[in-house]
Amino acid sequence: MAKKKPANPIKGKEAVLDIQDYLKCTGQRDYVLFVLGIATGYRAGDIVKLKVRDIKASLENGYFEILEGKKVNSKNIRKENIKPRIVKVIKNLEILLRKYIKGKKDYEYLFQSRKGKNRSIHVSTVSRILKAAGEEFGLKNITAHSMRKTFAYSIYVESEYDITLVKEMLGHGSIEETKCYLGLDRETYDKYSDSLNDLIRL
Repeated sequence: MAKKKPANPIKGKEAVLDIQDYLKCTGQRDYVLFVLGIATGYRAGDIVKLKVRDIKASLENGYFEILEGKKVNSKNIRKENIKPRIVKVIKNLEILLRKYIKGKKDYEYLFQSRKGKNRSIHVSTVSRILKAAGEEFGLKNITAHSMRKTFAYSIYVESEYDITLVKEMLGHGSIEETKCYLGLDRETYDKYSDSLNDLIRL
C-alpha cells in the first residue's frame, strides 16, 4: 500500500491570498475556517469543535486557548495527549470573527455542516474543500492539516528561520519534530538532489 503523502503548507503570501479569494466564492464558512486555521495554527480537529461561545470568550480576553488533542498510536494502543496552547487574537481575525458570529447563538457550532442543523463540519470535508482550492492553483497535497503547516511555515519565514520559536508556538516537544513537520530536511535533500542535474548531459 502506498504511503500517504504528508500535507504541504501553502507557501507565499500570494498563494494564501488566492486560496482565500477562492474560498470566499465557495462560502463564508469555508473562508473564515481557513483564515482561523492559518492565523492560529490550531489543528482542524480542534477548530471544527469550536462553538460560538468559545469565540466570544476568546474575543473578550484577546487570546485563543484551545486544549489541543492529538491521537497517538504506540504498540497498537490509542491514547490522547491534551495540552493547552494560547495564541493571540490578531486584529484582522478579530474583525472577521465578529462579523461572522453576528446573529449566531452561543450553542451553535462555529462551522456547521450543511447536512443538518447544529452539526459541525467534519475534518474530511475541510480536507476536500482545501484540496479543491489547492488544485485550482496547481498546489499539491493541500489538506485540512495544511492550515496548521501554513501557520508554522509563515512564522518560520517571518522570524528569519527561528525554528525554536516555531517549535514553541506549535507546542512541539523537540526541534527534530518541528524540522520534520516543516519538511526542512526533505527540502534540503531535494535541493541537493536537483543539483545532480548538472552531471547529466542530454
